[in-house]
Amino acid sequence: MGVTVKISCTCCKAQWQCQIGCGITHGELKQVTALFSEDVQKEIKNCIGEAMFPWFDFHYQLSYCKQCNSIESIPYLDLGDSHTKFIGKCAKCGQETELIENIENLPCPVCHEKSLIAEETGSWD
Repeated sequence: MGVTVKISCTCCKAQWQCQIGCGITHGELKQVTALFSEDVQKEIKNCIGEAMFPWFDFHYQLSYCKQCNSIESIPYLDLGDSHTKFIGKCAKCGQETELIENIENLPCPVCHEKSLIAEETGSWD
């Protein structure tokens, strides 16, 4: 089950709502693959080859887009080794994003102060 989080800046009061984790429909690789662009879908299929039950780890993860200063959740797929990780692009501008490992270390995209906090506000599936 996934979690809904509210990201807030304690200085400028900017806020973002994001859903992280995964839901029941993400237990099937076909459903997960559909979340990526067509070219990435082809690359995923090439990576798994003819495997009947390929190993994978999927979840939505917090990310930061430097192009449009957006904090959002993006799809993240790991197929089991260091060369087969697929990270979604920014939903607002289509550019690559940076994964957020620790929200407290990221400056606020609006005021640039290191004052972001994350609060769980619910769950989703």
